[in-house]
Amino acid sequence: MRVLLVEDDKELGDMIKRVLSAEGYEVEWVQDGFLALKNLSEKDYDLLLLDLMLPRFDGIKICKKVRESKDIPILVITARGQIEDKVEVLQAGADDYITKPFSFKELLARIQAVMRRYKRTEDIIRVGELIINLASHEVIYKGNKINLTKREFELLKLLSQEAGRVVSREEIYRKVWGYSHEEGSNIVDVYIKNLRSKLGDRPAKLIQTVRGYGYKLNVENVS
Repeated sequence: MRVLLVEDDKELGDMIKRVLSAEGYEVEWVQDGFLALKNLSEKDYDLLLLDLMLPRFDGIKICKKVRESKDIPILVITARGQIEDKVEVLQAGADDYITKPFSFKELLARIQAVMRRYKRTEDIIRVGELIINLASHEVIYKGNKINLTKREFELLKLLSQEAGRVVSREEIYRKVWGYSHEEGSNIVDVYIKNLRSKLGDRPAKLIQTVRGYGYKLNVENVS
């Protein structure tokens, strides 16, 4: 699980990173709000662990900014213990908070609790008007049910899970077909054409071709 840790206290940040890494988390650590927003705009994370008192952008502003575009668990680390401060944190979009000083046992427990709450809804992928139910294999686009073959469904699921990122043909072959790309094969292009036809994506605005590389679900044109 990928965690973005935003903490300007070097000693605390180093300790948190070491504890989470020992538990199997993949941790990226930045020490100011500007770098936090930059990383969040460029990468996907499973959890945002966020201090409030930060250089350049504070935690409240980051929470609000993240909630404009991302559905990611946010656990705030705060030294503010007043009820008003905690309410402000939750209203800004955080899922939970932990007050300093804290034990790492409590931190791990709160992370696990937050992730359990998100796991309950992970069977649904929503990208604009595109809804994919992973449990029932149902696809709804612009209010219409779309009937897909198993392979078409897996291809659309992959593009949706990586929405906004270009997915190479090699990665598509490996994750959808289970083997490496065969030179000269155009099977991915055929399936993309079928998906576009069934979704009514003509001209192609939802599934964008990136010439010489692969495809991406274009989040700017999903509605």
